[in-house]
Amino acid sequence: MSWNGRIKEERKNLSFFKIFQSADLSSECMRALPYNFMQNLSKEDFSYKMVIRAERGSSWEVDISKNPRFYYMEKSGWNQFVSDNALGDNEFITFTHKGSMSFNVNIYGKNGKEIVAPRKPPTTTPLSGVKKEEGERSYKDVKKEEERCESMEGVELEEATKKKKKSKKVLSYVEVGESSRGSRKKKAEKLKTLKKKKKIKTVKKGVPEFEITIRKSYLKFMLLPRVFEEEHIPGESMEYTIHHSEMRCSWNVLCLVRENRTVFSSGWSRLAREFPLKVGDRCTFKLIKPTEFVLITKKSRKETTVIG
Repeated sequence: MSWNGRIKEERKNLSFFKIFQSADLSSECMRALPYNFMQNLSKEDFSYKMVIRAERGSSWEVDISKNPRFYYMEKSGWNQFVSDNALGDNEFITFTHKGSMSFNVNIYGKNGKEIVAPRKPPTTTPLSGVKKEEGERSYKDVKKEEERCESMEGVELEEATKKKKKSKKVLSYVEVGESSRGSRKKKAEKLKTLKKKKKIKTVKKGVPEFEITIRKSYLKFMLLPRVFEEEHIPGESMEYTIHHSEMRCSWNVLCLVRENRTVFSSGWSRLAREFPLKVGDRCTFKLIKPTEFVLITKKSRKETTVIG
């Protein structure tokens, strides 16, 4: 079909486009179906099974799901489509709706030229990041992530450990002073009361949550508060989905559980960059499901002053 003929055909049909970048191939935002497109799609044409067809004849079936804000393509079929076409190098792709959730796709390289011949995925799979985002990590993957995180944590974790040791020393001095006055029982009761109060603070209106202020090091990885971790985080490393407060986007982040600390590691720095988070921002994490958080932020005073 000629270029002019294709343009005329696409004008008659609903369509949308996506730009593929390796940093966010599997994110929920990347897999989202545009709001305006879904608004104009008739109920008769809609189904929860989407078919993507390339000009060369290949096709892929992709399941459709919905969150509170938008419809999106499920990872399994989507990642197969991305992998089979070796996407991720700033390709521009148009999706033209042909009816009943069947789409014709046209793929263009970053030079603007249409890619017609099938491309073989490189041996060093560019979707390794996508697979990690899917949570398809083996035990070895988690071990490697732990080693990487240890090197990143460095100074921050040492400072945290020192602060904990100091706080323990202060408590021990207090205990000695009070015991000398014969009030060990009162101290034990106070500690129990404090623990109860801390537990109550991690749950508001039935939803577990914690607050934290973003430091510079937290833009790379983030330590979870000990009280929240002990009450609500299982004793093993696992992947969590963190939603934008307005449900614009979601990110998959590895929660790395170690013997003396728990951190958000793989996937967190991308969240911090795309959200975006800034030093001084006050963040509230609400655990809405066993493996899902909603992140609510209050901008730092400095940023608010500049904007104002």
